Formats: sequence, C-alpha cells, structure tokens
Amino acid sequence: MDGKEITDILSNVKDSYFNKDLITLGYIKGMSIGDKELRFTLKLPAPLMPNHEELAQKCREALKDVEGLETIEIKKDWEVQRLPSLDAPNTPQALRNVKNIIAIASGKGGVGKSTVTVCIAEAFANAGAKVGVLDIDVYGPSIPNMVGLGSHQLGGAQEGVLEPVEAHGMKIMSMGFLATKDTPVVWRGPIASQLVQQFLGAVDWGELDYLFVDMPPGTGDIQLTLSQSVPLTGAVIVTTPQEIAHTIAEKGLRMFQQVKIPILGIVENMAGFTPPGSEEIFHIFGEGGGTSAAEEFDLPLLGQIPIRQDLREAMDNGKVFTNDNIDSIASLIAVEAMAVVTNEELSPFAPQEINLANDGETLVIKWQDNVEHVISAFNVRFMCPCAHCVDEITGEKLVKETDIPPDVKITESVPVGRYGVRFNFTDPSPGAGAGIYTFSFLRKLGEDAATNASFDV
Repeated sequence: MDGKEITDILSNVKDSYFNKDLITLGYIKGMSIGDKELRFTLKLPAPLMPNHEELAQKCREALKDVEGLETIEIKKDWEVQRLPSLDAPNTPQALRNVKNIIAIASGKGGVGKSTVTVCIAEAFANAGAKVGVLDIDVYGPSIPNMVGLGSHQLGGAQEGVLEPVEAHGMKIMSMGFLATKDTPVVWRGPIASQLVQQFLGAVDWGELDYLFVDMPPGTGDIQLTLSQSVPLTGAVIVTTPQEIAHTIAEKGLRMFQQVKIPILGIVENMAGFTPPGSEEIFHIFGEGGGTSAAEEFDLPLLGQIPIRQDLREAMDNGKVFTNDNIDSIASLIAVEAMAVVTNEELSPFAPQEINLANDGETLVIKWQDNVEHVISAFNVRFMCPCAHCVDEITGEKLVKETDIPPDVKITESVPVGRYGVRFNFTDPSPGAGAGIYTFSFLRKLGEDAATNASFDV
C-alpha cells in the first residue's frame, strides 16, 4: 500500500456537482498511510455542502479492496475558495480578504428580499463561515431592524475607514445607519452610487468567506455600480409565487446576464401558508411563479420559503431565524457559488492578460484560449462605444478619425466588473475614457485588426 496507489484510486471518485475527481479538485488533504491504516481529510470548498458524507462514503467504497487496509479514517473539513477575478488590480483594498460577493436581488420591491438575505447569511454564519452583510437598498434599508440594530447610527470614520457593526456573528453595514427613522435620506442616483463605492472600498470588512449584498429592487444606477465596481461570484433572484413573477424577475435576470454575472438560482418567497393546527396549505399569493421562472430561464430553483409567523416575528424583533429549509437553500447557494469559483474563466472571451506596449501606443491582449491580438491605441480610441462617440439610437459614429490625435496613447486599463474594461487615453476629448469595452467587443476589435493588418507595431 503506497500513496500512488491510494491517489490513483481516489482519482476515480468524482464530485457530481463539479464533474471532476477529488484529486483534481484538491479535496484530499493530510494523507497519512500506516501499515494497515489510512487517514486523510476530505476538505470541501464551502460549508453546508450537502454531499460531504456522500463523498466520504464513496471514498470508503473505492478503497475497500485495497490489500492490507483495515482502517480508513476520514476527517471532514471545509475551506472556502476565493473567486479568482477578485484578484483584479482594481478590487478595493478593503475587499482583499473577501472571498466571495453574492448579490441578493429582485425585479420588484415587496418580495421579502431582505428577509431572505438575513436568513441565508445567518445559515452560513451558523455553519462557521465568516459572513458580512452589505445593505445598499436605498429605498428601504430594513436589514438593521432584522438583526437588532434598528437604532444604530454610523459614527465617524477613523482615517477614512468605516467599521462594520457586529450582529448575529456577522459584520453588518447598511444605508439605514445613515439616518434615523424620522429623517429619511433622499438621494439622486449618482450620489447613491458614490455611497455604494464608499461602502465597498472604505469599510474594514477584514476576512470574509461571503459578503452578501442586499440590493434595491429593480435595475438602476446602484445595481450597475455594484456590477461594475467589483466582480461578483453571482446573484440570487428572489421572487414570489404568482405566475406573473417570472416576468417581474426577468428584469433583474437580464441585467445580471448583460454584465456577465452568473445567476446562482431563484428563491421563491411567501410560498404558501399553513395555519397553526392545520396541515392544509393556503396559497395566498398564488403558486408556481418561482418554478416557472426557473424553468423559463433554465436556472435552479434553490428553494421555497413559506409564510411563517415565527419567521416574521424573528425579523421584526431582530432575532436569529434558521431551520432545515433555510439551511437547504443556503446549501444549494454554496454549491452554485463554488461551481462558479471552480470553473471560472470570467467569460468565453475573457482576457488572460492585457498589456501596453510602445509606450502606450499599442494594446496587446492574450486571451484564455492563448490567442493574442495586437491593436493600436488609435484604433481602440476610435472604436470607443460610449454615447459621446456613438449615437445610442441610430448607432451612427459621432467621433471622426480627424478628431483623435494621431499619436494618442493608452495610459491605463481599468477592469469593469467581470465583463469589460475601461481605458484612459492621452486624448483630452470628452469621449476618451468614457467607454466600457466589453470582452466580446475587444475580441472583435482584435480579430478585425488581425484581418485588416491596418497598423504597424
């Protein structure tokens, strides 16, 4: 009995969620082989993984015929993996030790999105994960009340750093801390967006396995700001049981899909009510909306949360609420999030490297499939897709080649979320530095440049 024999056997045991073997996934840790004993740790990439015991049993079954092996001791453990794209240079310093950012969103208000956020976050915290909750619902920040911080107000920052508040074993930051209940804060979109960026970059989040972000309803400046400011592991869409729910959820789904943020799945809230002393379920808000939305968009239905008085009372009184159903939903979110982390390539056309050459006159892009494109800075600037350079309605090009300095240079490339990049130029005109170049748009530019050979390096 030797290490290679054991490793070869375990390389045939697959994790069905990721369709890869345990050795490739790096799940087997601390292997110790004795005369008749084998010990190792089965370390999964997240808490609440529902197949932990199943995988341990598969390992025992695969090893049962190893000659001379009498004792197999498997310790179960987990360690959350970090989303690779969070290592991008523009990730705020405050998020350097945050491993995953998950948005909880909805197409409309009133679906219980904040309740779902708190319950899911508490399930992860109860499982031992380091959890933060960022409440950026400017229209109705209700997280503070749900975690017993309804009267808390944000103090002054120390050296520009904001300290999150500890509650229920989690770190909490909310727009609700900026005003009292008698003093509503009225913000225009740009001001709210700036505050979101401050909460991401100026809050001392420390080490977190998961940062859950309670989003405002719908689609707008705040949602777009978040998706462009930091790479998200994914988004969970909360809906209600009405059949019309899938059309409501579609707005949020389409926005996240446009900016290349994975949708981890759909949670159906308010899914029926069972009165005390009865077993009959009353579908007060209809039924089937979450299921039909999941089927239409080919997404997992992560679970259904029924109307419960004890849940409502817990949220009203700032108490912890968890049960097997909430844990099951959290477990599936953990699986879907780790699938994104394990398989991440950003997008089919994500750049592996973006470099500047010839003192910024040339852009060199190496893609994930090892294709390399070389594009002149002039061409990149001329093809800017922003509203200054292209009419948004007709698609007519507004910028002319003669408007751009012939010796224009790119001074900096700044990643935008997980779907694009923004360039800064030496060109002083209004359109320079305003456009977001999606990865697919850059790929097309590179392919056209290679075909036309329209510049000299």
